[in-house]
Amino acid sequence: MRLSLTLLLIAIFCAKLWANFAPPTNDELANAINISNTTAFCSAEGAYSNIEATSSSMYNKPTSWIETGKDVWFKFTATKYDVNISVSGQVNATSTNTLVNPLVALYTFETGATGISELIGSSTTSSNVISFYKGALIPGQVYYVRVSAANENTGTFKLCLDNYFPPMQPGQDCGTVSILCSKETFTQLNVTGTGSSRNESAGTCLGTESNSAWYMFKASKAGSFTFVITPTVISNDIDWIFYDLGINGNCSMVNASNAIRCAAGSGVNCSPSYYKTGLSMTETDLTEASGCPAGQNGFVKYVDLEENHTYAILIDNFSSGNNGFTLEFGGDADLAGPSAEIAVQKLNPCTDSQSYVFEAVASNYADLKWSFGEGASVKTANGIGPYTLTYSTPGEKVVVLEAKAANGCSVITTQSFIVAKTPEKPAITASDINLCQGDLLQLSTPSVALATYHWSGPNGFTSADQSPSIPNVSPEHVGIYKLFVQVGDCISQENSVEILSVDLKPEAAFSIVVNNKCESNQSFSFVNESKNYNKINWSFDPSVKTNVNAANDSKLITFNAPGLKTVTLTIETNNGCTSIFTQDILVEIKPELPEITINQPAFCLNDVIKLSVPEQQNMSYAWSGPNNFTATTSSIEIPVTNFNQAGEYRIVLTSGTCSSDPASIIIPPIANVPVASFYTEPSFNVKFSVPAPVSFVNTSKYGDYFEWNFGDGTLSSEKNPVHTYQTDGTFQITLTAFSNNGCSNAITQGDLIIRKEASIFTPNAFSPNGDGVNDEFVVGITNLKRYRIQIYNRYGSQVFFTDNIFDNWKGTFKNNELPTGVYYYVIFGTHLNNTTVKYTGSVTLLR
Repeated sequence: MRLSLTLLLIAIFCAKLWANFAPPTNDELANAINISNTTAFCSAEGAYSNIEATSSSMYNKPTSWIETGKDVWFKFTATKYDVNISVSGQVNATSTNTLVNPLVALYTFETGATGISELIGSSTTSSNVISFYKGALIPGQVYYVRVSAANENTGTFKLCLDNYFPPMQPGQDCGTVSILCSKETFTQLNVTGTGSSRNESAGTCLGTESNSAWYMFKASKAGSFTFVITPTVISNDIDWIFYDLGINGNCSMVNASNAIRCAAGSGVNCSPSYYKTGLSMTETDLTEASGCPAGQNGFVKYVDLEENHTYAILIDNFSSGNNGFTLEFGGDADLAGPSAEIAVQKLNPCTDSQSYVFEAVASNYADLKWSFGEGASVKTANGIGPYTLTYSTPGEKVVVLEAKAANGCSVITTQSFIVAKTPEKPAITASDINLCQGDLLQLSTPSVALATYHWSGPNGFTSADQSPSIPNVSPEHVGIYKLFVQVGDCISQENSVEILSVDLKPEAAFSIVVNNKCESNQSFSFVNESKNYNKINWSFDPSVKTNVNAANDSKLITFNAPGLKTVTLTIETNNGCTSIFTQDILVEIKPELPEITINQPAFCLNDVIKLSVPEQQNMSYAWSGPNNFTATTSSIEIPVTNFNQAGEYRIVLTSGTCSSDPASIIIPPIANVPVASFYTEPSFNVKFSVPAPVSFVNTSKYGDYFEWNFGDGTLSSEKNPVHTYQTDGTFQITLTAFSNNGCSNAITQGDLIIRKEASIFTPNAFSPNGDGVNDEFVVGITNLKRYRIQIYNRYGSQVFFTDNIFDNWKGTFKNNELPTGVYYYVIFGTHLNNTTVKYTGSVTLLR
């Protein structure tokens, strides 16, 4: 194999990719697809496509098209006068065709200034099927078919083409019947209406007619008789009747008793559906009723025709008008009509002086008419002949002979042949005369118009291709390959080319052994296992550290960096045959022991443990720890929710299949978070004056040491301090409790009110009228660590009581306003120096 396997795969991939988006091969007229079988030809469903086609900007838009669209091209050589072309797009939801609104046009093409010429025909459209008809074709002329779709639609489609001699246009009644003279296949278009009577089919399986066509013929030879009716639109339902009218029969004998076959099934609406119908050699039923009875398929038993009997066929399109059908005949029987054959004699064939003698072999005729085709020295003639003539141009010729009987029935016969001179001895080239086993041998020769190619060679090789190819050559393909070219009956001299050698295919291969896997001194043994080579070349990654030759063209390699490496081995024979083998390996080294970092040395509940190792490329991480902890990232965060999260945390780093030794770190026991709390003696509901000694009682939990902030700028680390306030003001006291793990908690209480001077003031009147001035009875006595006040009305009833010196009387009793008057109070208390005090007096409530 001379081409690198990698390049070959790339080329194949690119070719497939291009094929998915490239225009169709017949995107241009010059590459039109040739339809060689022009008698009732139909492609498979979805056989052709205009997907990715381009518009033919060099040719004008056809007369009946709104736009050119995405057009593709086909061609055929006419052998008969009429042609019907149909393109089927998406006829229903289950259709494999996808084209919508197909279009078709017909052209001739002349080289030089003339170019293409559009031929105007008639067309009908129904259910995404377009049928195009053109008569008066010239036998031997090449015609081009252009297919596109409206709105620049693209999709797949089915193409049908029938080049035929037209019968007389049938009537819709038996009285205007068309006479069939031969079993020649033909296409009937524009079948519409029922004529003057739609009841000629009365009493048969058909009932009444919808869109009918009548045909009649006489059997000249007894035997089996079959036919197939194919609608041009496959969604159309075709029904028919076959009549035996006896000897010298005529339309007066058409009745239900003479209807020997009848088919009226609903084909296209049945399941399974069918649209073709007719007489078949394999069926046994004689009639098929309308609808979808079980077992019906559109075909009934063939007919044994009797000589000289007259027969009639009524074909009815039940579905719709303006659609036609193709009628094909089979069987041993024959139809009564004139017969005509063409006898041809070639004089001085394949030379500059060649000429042709044509003579008719005919019977049962009244008139013979000849057409000798393009370039003939005699264009037309009448009679048996013989006629001697020459042709001014080479190429494929079609001679037409029409024999017409006295009753107007006619038969047309054609004779196709090629006018040519002996071709030149063909030139031959081969892709190479020294090949490698498995190579492709490509033979080629220049194209010759209308030629057939005759290749032969070793190992029984033959081919009719212009440029044949032989894949996977082997030694038995060595030898001489010969070619002669034939155009018509003219044969060239033979030429040859010799393939001298086919070398054994080299086979590149190696295996890999890893030495000291995952260690820093690891190496790789590349063991050569190749066959059939003379030269060898190793290609390694640029990061190779050492390269040592080993036995049998093997290698011992070390790398200076880990990672994915590509190794390629190329071997070659003396003949230039190569083989390439490529393999990827992963160079892996055991990761170093990682260093774990931690966010703090000790932890309390509600803290977050943060552990991390340096992040590295192509590295995976596996953490494990207490409480079934696992993680796979380089950095982890663990919210501390319980005491079981203390202990050993481990991490293992893995690169490829190599893992580090485990690294670990110990988390010390988890401590409770301290809960700071305290109270004062006396409590805060005392009005103090300086100096004011206050005792602070620490009731914290889980604390190991403490810090007091008394709010006056002084601090204390005692557990239960006594602090004397020397300045007046309102103070907030904060206690912070610390654990030995570094955890802390703080609490702030206040307000602690200190007045500058001591006071025993009580007002003698107040006015609770809501004006914001003297609305409450406020006791101003200071330095009482215990306090109680009782207030009575003049009748001695208690109207107010409190032991909180900051709870002022608002002149109410049970939330009701008391009246203006004099009220009496008694104050009991204990001084900070523990002496008992009592104050009494009166206060006037004003409103």
